[in-house]
Amino acid sequence: MPDVSDFDGAILLLETGGEGPSATEVKRWVRALGERGVLGVVAGVLVARPPVSKLHSPVPSAPERARLREAQRDTIIEQIARYNPNAVVCVGAPFGHTRPQWIVPHGGTIALDGARRIVTADY
Repeated sequence: MPDVSDFDGAILLLETGGEGPSATEVKRWVRALGERGVLGVVAGVLVARPPVSKLHSPVPSAPERARLREAQRDTIIEQIARYNPNAVVCVGAPFGHTRPQWIVPHGGTIALDGARRIVTADY
């Protein structure tokens, strides 16, 4: 992992992947970033919309999918606020293992405007 100073003022991109982790697992991952010092130095966090169904498994009902996403969202916001209450947090952006999907190439500039609820990327 890069040095914590490499994250100073950065926008951190997070996604849970395609395994469908529980909110408890996600909490541990985000808390680990906080304990490492990463969350304390970032300007913001952009979190992908989590997939809540698995390949070759029955698709949960719409209310269950919403509940699973809400549980992850709440724990992510709670953990980020614990380590950096001033960070701008955007949860549910369509990138990562979800559809529809933004293409987010690495190496560009991303800005989060929490007041206006705007994500801007320049590549």
